[in-house]
Amino acid sequence: MTKIAVISDSASTIPTTLRNRYHIFQVNDPIIFGDEVYKESVDIQDLGQLVKMMKENGIVASTSQPAPGDWEEALNNAKIAGYDAALIVPISSGISGAYQTAQAVASNYEGMADVRVWDSKFAVIGSGIQAVMAAKMSESGKSLDQIWQSLATLRDTFDVRFVVNDISHLQRTGRLSRGAALVGGLLNIKPILSMDIQGEGKIGAVAKARKMSGALKEIKSALNQYLSQVEYPVRAFVIDGNNAKLGDKWLKDLQAEYPTVIFERGKIGAYIGVHTGDGAMGLLWSRDWETLV
Repeated sequence: MTKIAVISDSASTIPTTLRNRYHIFQVNDPIIFGDEVYKESVDIQDLGQLVKMMKENGIVASTSQPAPGDWEEALNNAKIAGYDAALIVPISSGISGAYQTAQAVASNYEGMADVRVWDSKFAVIGSGIQAVMAAKMSESGKSLDQIWQSLATLRDTFDVRFVVNDISHLQRTGRLSRGAALVGGLLNIKPILSMDIQGEGKIGAVAKARKMSGALKEIKSALNQYLSQVEYPVRAFVIDGNNAKLGDKWLKDLQAEYPTVIFERGKIGAYIGVHTGDGAMGLLWSRDWETLV
């Protein structure tokens, strides 16, 4: 039986317990801070640490994609560990070149029978949970083709809404692909964004609110519409960027209002936080992935 390794990246914010449980290999994404390059989850553990660094040094961080050698090293480590095939699940090709680079490495890698790259069209735990599902299916003996088909089914059910305190970070880093006119030039608003997961996996503004409470109402409206159209079980993740107290509050609120939905918590890490800024909040939802393994 083919032993399939799953490789993710740190921007997918898979909790360490899950990564260890399913033996997921991780490439740590680079964060550029002045003249230095740091690795997420190695040198910079979370967004709170990065925010503190920027404030203390007066430097605005930026990001780059992992080098080809980083993906090759992960594949080599998987091979040494006894795997003879691999599935790489990086963050969306719409917001990073990681997918394209991993694809180039995979196509030229000769150390395994089959190496494929899946475009998650997502980030943070949205891409992370796709890697987790793939790893769980690999553990249970499913083939790469079976895993690929289940990932396609899951990805087609995803949606997300997230809100940032300051749209300028996404504009500065070139990650806002549409809807700029909706929020451009307006002061004291909370831009509400989404990702076209069934399209190119890019970020766009879809609405706006004056306060976080108003943003949550907009997010609930989108979730209500989704729930009215599906019959399968739904799992959702409340995510926060260095805003754990509000994230816990949202979780409690949503669990009370939507008892049939499985809610979990997630976070925006330092790498994605460079683009969202401090204090971002979000909710992503999809078919419960455990019904597809």
